[in-house]
Amino acid sequence: LTGCESRITVDRAIPFIRKSVEAKKPFFAVIWFHAPHGPVVAGPEYRAMYSQYGKKKQNYYGCITALDDQVGRLSAELKALGADQNTMLWFCSDNGPEGGQKGVGSTGGLRGRKRSLFSGGVGVPGFLHWPGQAEAGRVVDMPCSTLDYLPTIFDVACAEMPDERPLDGISLLPMIREHLEERSK
Repeated sequence: LTGCESRITVDRAIPFIRKSVEAKKPFFAVIWFHAPHGPVVAGPEYRAMYSQYGKKKQNYYGCITALDDQVGRLSAELKALGADQNTMLWFCSDNGPEGGQKGVGSTGGLRGRKRSLFSGGVGVPGFLHWPGQAEAGRVVDMPCSTLDYLPTIFDVACAEMPDERPLDGISLLPMIREHLEERSK
């Protein structure tokens, strides 16, 4: 396989999603993008968009733009399949920006970077796109975790763990639907 790694990742996910939608079966797809992890190398068309910067920023910003294009492509595919209104699309980073790359990536003023347990290393923005359920453009400052995704999905699907294993995290459904701004236990 050659080409933009973000495109290749979405190239692999779309056939699975199409097959599920065509079979009228619910689907669950976890799509992990590699970008912008090292080596951070953007395709020439994406680097060219940032020619005013040095090579490091061209590659970093180019990778982010390529990834953004592919998330847009995935979203457009869900819409074309008529699945966009009944699909939760979660997106977040896995950690703060890599250390030692001056001027590349931002912690938004938080202390620490990747490999740090300070908020700049583990506190990352995320979003949920869920038409008709999650209010578009709403910003929540409440700390949440990717550990909360599965309990939320279970809550929406009225599903439970198939055994007695404990489930970390809490459902975010009350925060989404009731506009809560604080976590409750």
